[in-house]
Amino acid sequence: MTASLGTIRQFLVAHFNDEELDQLCFDYFYDVQQHFGTGMSANRKAMLLIEHCHHRDLLPSLLVALRKERPEPYQRVFGGQLSPTIRQIDINSATAEELQNLPNIGPDLARAIIAVRPFDTVDDLTHVPGIGPKRLAAVREWCSV
Repeated sequence: MTASLGTIRQFLVAHFNDEELDQLCFDYFYDVQQHFGTGMSANRKAMLLIEHCHHRDLLPSLLVALRKERPEPYQRVFGGQLSPTIRQIDINSATAEELQNLPNIGPDLARAIIAVRPFDTVDDLTHVPGIGPKRLAAVREWCSV
């Protein structure tokens, strides 16, 4: 089974309420939980968790925690594998919906990415208005051309 960032985010939001997401992070990824702000949406918390795990090569650990905490939905969504393969998104062929699975990419940026295509390299995303060095750094490893 291949897991995209969007699939992981959707799993977190669908199978953990706000309090449970706080508890998951407190138990497994305390550094992330410390960055949760009052009134922060569950979707934003899920994104922070995924970004944290990605930048520290902890996505396999996150998937293990998800399997432990929610074994039945994990089996349905990700199959029997302990650690599904993380799939990169091809920015030259992805739909707007798929692009929105990337960190910090909403509907407007997804449309802008599609309008600027084709890209020779992932770094060419900086040609898209609204994507600078910070946003590029957040999405670079999740993208391919």
